[in-house]
Amino acid sequence: MLIRAGDVPEQGLRRAYPIAGRQALLRHFAVRVTTPANPFGPHAHDGEELWYIIDGEGIASIGGEKLRVAGGDLLILPAGVEHGLRTDHRITWICLG
Repeated sequence: MLIRAGDVPEQGLRRAYPIAGRQALLRHFAVRVTTPANPFGPHAHDGEELWYIIDGEGIASIGGEKLRVAGGDLLILPAGVEHGLRTDHRITWICLG
């Protein structure tokens, strides 16, 4: 699932992404940088993940579907579904899982 930043209204200096029912105890938190030389290859694992795109643009793959993502977007990745991220430039993102 992709939640685009433009679809979430900003209230003051806060943007509250609709993730009700998806908050679970986190196993990890990582800030990552993906470049053409350092793609985040397709993989799958147990546990749902949230990816927040800080800046840049790229192509996320989720279960074979290709989604163009950009700064401010939030991806919700289901457990067991193959996912990855690539870019032609540089993209910085946070992984919560």
